[in-house]
Amino acid sequence: MPERMIVRRLGPILEITNNDPASRNSLSLAFYDGLRDRLDEAGQDSSVAAIVLTGAGPFFCSGGNLNRLKQRAASPYQERRAGIEEHLHAMIRAIRACPKPVIAAVEGGAAGAGVSLAFACDLVVSARDAVYSIAYVKVGLTPDGGATAFFSQTLPRQLVCELAFTGAPISAERLHGFGLINALTEPGGALTKASEIAEKLSAGPACALAGIKDLCWQGQSNTLEQQLALEASVMAEALGSEESREGIDAFLEKRKPNFAKLRK
Repeated sequence: MPERMIVRRLGPILEITNNDPASRNSLSLAFYDGLRDRLDEAGQDSSVAAIVLTGAGPFFCSGGNLNRLKQRAASPYQERRAGIEEHLHAMIRAIRACPKPVIAAVEGGAAGAGVSLAFACDLVVSARDAVYSIAYVKVGLTPDGGATAFFSQTLPRQLVCELAFTGAPISAERLHGFGLINALTEPGGALTKASEIAEKLSAGPACALAGIKDLCWQGQSNTLEQQLALEASVMAEALGSEESREGIDAFLEKRKPNFAKLRK
């Protein structure tokens, strides 16, 4: 039986592949928990600068396994809810909590919780022919994993309702137009482009990038006063760091900063 998750180190880049192409990389308990654990480990590993998440074969992720969901349907409500929180939602929160940039490389598209997985990432690179569908309604279910949150932050409410009500697919091209997808590639090129972005980010200041990630996430829900207070705190911390000393000195000396030397 093939390994469910393939993890590769490519210098400072951690590449994680959901490896079940026969099911179009449907999500399993092993993947939920395994990805969470790998992200937790990467967050504490100073040698990891960025993470690329992808799926094996021609499709990124088809979402939850319906056979497993059918088995869970007979369990009490509290058990059903706990299962969502302890596995799928714990994985989504781990992407948010990881201080390293996480980049999704999407071929083919994503469905159901696979959409949540893709857009929980900090950046999304997609093949231009990919399609995305929060198709829960087609089997009498409602979205989870944060899909409605991620779409509602950018898309008009009426469009989010249409997508959730009908389960209709939306193209990568259209999502790119709304700003939900950072880069489009020709089919087969998403992983290469995502890796190029990760490589560029790996040359940046790790602590500053972690602070920026937190600011960008919290800026979605904070009031202006809350965000100003957070920015002041994060900026004051950054200003006293070795990274800022290297960056400012490099600028004044008209040279490229060497942040990599500061990674412990």
